[in-house]
Amino acid sequence: MEGTSVRQDATGTPPITGDRLARFEGYVSAFRPVFHRSDQLLRFRAYVRGLLERTERKNVEAIATAAGRVMMVESNLAQALQHFVSHSPWDARRLLGAVRRFAVAPRPDPGAVWVVHDGVFTKKGRHSVGVQRQYARSLGKKINCQVGVFVARVGPAGYFPLAARLYLPASWLREHADSDERALPSDERGPATKAAIALRLIDELRNEGDVPSIVTGEAEYFSGTDFRDGLTTRGLVAREDLTAHLVGAQRRFEWLKNELGLDHFEGRAWHGWHHHVSLVFAAYGFLCGEDGTDLPPFRTSGTSHAVS
Repeated sequence: MEGTSVRQDATGTPPITGDRLARFEGYVSAFRPVFHRSDQLLRFRAYVRGLLERTERKNVEAIATAAGRVMMVESNLAQALQHFVSHSPWDARRLLGAVRRFAVAPRPDPGAVWVVHDGVFTKKGRHSVGVQRQYARSLGKKINCQVGVFVARVGPAGYFPLAARLYLPASWLREHADSDERALPSDERGPATKAAIALRLIDELRNEGDVPSIVTGEAEYFSGTDFRDGLTTRGLVAREDLTAHLVGAQRRFEWLKNELGLDHFEGRAWHGWHHHVSLVFAAYGFLCGEDGTDLPPFRTSGTSHAVS
């Protein structure tokens, strides 16, 4: 396991004190319905707070240490957070739905599009769920990694990550689908293409109501007809020419990795990966609610966000 340290020249978010602390506590409290028990909400609070603090790594130990410096926490917080993110029975999809309600819905964006792209998580070992040597499009080569399918809303109002699902290569599933260590849900043990996963995520988002009519994404998703046909069937418009929106989403995705530790999770199981990703999205949602002043400028082009 990698060591942790405080980054002296960190460019992370400003300290959460005063009025900002009150807003953070209000934001966290809004997620109470997501969790069945009070201890889960307390650990959600500590995990998100730790993600927002300035540490070089955002693994569980570093998150616990960072949270413990700035708030009252339970003893053995690292152990408690490890259980919370890896094993505690709360629903990551429900948390993501709450993030969309509390952080995205209050910021409507009529000019937005949905961007579908891979998220590459480089790994050294071979024990985590979905890890194998596979092509990382963002790097242009094969590496040992996990790959997730991500859907984001991108437009004049900025970038908002909406949904994510880990891609499980068919070759990996043939060897590991029944492994108790990875704890795959029964409905995730069959192979699915990235395009099929993206359409599932889009269906989940469409069920919430107002959605963009245009979808763009990485070329791989449009390499066959399944994704484009699936969008057409759903009454959505496929656009492969919105390169600036895709590049903008990819750059902000890298920011999520560098500043909020999106790819720093060190657990091995399916639920842990999705829990951590949803918690990072929740931390990002708080920053968006701070009028975006803690975020780098976001542009989809040099002149205009308009899509026609």
